[in-house]
Amino acid sequence: MPSSNNKILRLFKSRKTILELLETQGYDVSEYKEFNINEVDAMNTKNQLDLTFTNKTTNKSVYVKYYLESKQIKPNTLDNIIEDLYEIEGILTKNDTLIIITEDEPNDTIINKIKFLFNKDGIFVVIHNIQRLQFNILEHQLVPKGRIMSDEELSQLKENINITDLSQLPEISRFDPQALAMCIRPGEVCELLRNSVTSVETTYYRACV
Repeated sequence: MPSSNNKILRLFKSRKTILELLETQGYDVSEYKEFNINEVDAMNTKNQLDLTFTNKTTNKSVYVKYYLESKQIKPNTLDNIIEDLYEIEGILTKNDTLIIITEDEPNDTIINKIKFLFNKDGIFVVIHNIQRLQFNILEHQLVPKGRIMSDEELSQLKENINITDLSQLPEISRFDPQALAMCIRPGEVCELLRNSVTSVETTYYRACV
């Protein structure tokens, strides 16, 4: 059926984009790179779409959870997923990232829940609307190239621009599409490179909130 074919194509494209985004962040995606659309179809049938990645440099992990049973994920469902991954199975720690792919954008209730989880428990959750993952936003020509800065770089930055606290920097919301794609946590700072019409790159910095 065409509707079924469209669903599998959306899954395949979202998976491809997630691999690209996480590979950019230094995660090992080699285990999943060779899967074709028919294999994704089979995994969908068996409800085996979830993915796990490790960054060999930082030893941090990312777990990608597909939740497409309904338009929105509910707070109690999110609690159950977190309990399974962080407490029962011990797959993730508070240094890691949980990415959940849903049919729709998170509503205010879920956004507040995500904020609460990070502020209270240090659990970092990123929710992507599957439609947003049909292409890689970081490859768009109007999106500045960016990276998350290390603690050592931040110390040097504060000295270079004569600030005492990172809160003195301009902000970027953790729910900004680029911040979501880069998995930037509140408290981290990203370095961004903006191209101008004169082909000169301008470097600027944003503190994630």
